[in-house]
Amino acid sequence: MICAIFPIMDWEAIKIFREVMDRGTVRAAAKQLNVHHSTVSRRIEQLESSLDVRLFERRPEGYFPTLAGEELARVANQFSEELNTVERHIAGRDNELAGSLKVTMAEPFAIQLFGDRLHEFASAYPDLDLEIITSFDLLDVARREADIAIRMDNNPPDALVGKRLFPYHTSIYAHPDYLAAQDFENHPEQARWLGWTDRESRFPDWTQDTEYARVPVWGNFSSIGLQVSLARAKMGLIMVPCISCDGLPDLVRATDREPMPSRDIWLLTHEDLRRTARVRAFMDFAEQVLRDNRAVLQGQPA
Repeated sequence: MICAIFPIMDWEAIKIFREVMDRGTVRAAAKQLNVHHSTVSRRIEQLESSLDVRLFERRPEGYFPTLAGEELARVANQFSEELNTVERHIAGRDNELAGSLKVTMAEPFAIQLFGDRLHEFASAYPDLDLEIITSFDLLDVARREADIAIRMDNNPPDALVGKRLFPYHTSIYAHPDYLAAQDFENHPEQARWLGWTDRESRFPDWTQDTEYARVPVWGNFSSIGLQVSLARAKMGLIMVPCISCDGLPDLVRATDREPMPSRDIWLLTHEDLRRTARVRAFMDFAEQVLRDNRAVLQGQPA
């Protein structure tokens, strides 16, 4: 049985197997793992050979697990959880201000807040190897995809611990030439909001409490940086965090209303890591950076 021999198998091969299970194709798994697709195919074949079973049916549209593949996936998931728990406990005992530290945060935070301040952290802790992941995705701290998460979330996962700071604020922005070219009173349908999420209506709720409730939403651009670029290209209205646009010479606030509070900013880690010296060091540093920029985050003069 797969369960009986699983502990002696190559964990790297199991990681590749799980990616193919999750992604459905060799090329998608290879892209996620940042390896060549031939490496993925070869490791799957080696794994099948070592087990003397076929784990996938190869079809033109992708890889589909056999019964043996499904059984291995169940065991691999259980073992992965146990391995992650052990890794967190080991990392949690590490009180050295050295080693690696992985932090995830939204790109505007990384560029506009932390970019000019990271030299302070690097100077204070030269033996720490810091990785910043600029993403809005909810990377799994429990699975060690990140050690620390700076999240904009009113309901962070229960498995994480940390500190709630304060809400960031948003406002409406556009290029002044775009605003001057629109007749929002008589022909609002000729203007457009630049969208940022899937929606069922051209007039979603987030537009209805604004002066532009009759302006339809166009497109779906999840990247704030891309929304800002499109607004600077005179393509439409955007509603984004104030930190993304305040101070840009070719964008203005398209409203007289005060910026609106949005989601809370949280500093989060896993319970097993919260007392680790390097985690504490960065969380203290990050809190100071965020508090120093509270006015900017809330759309007020610095």
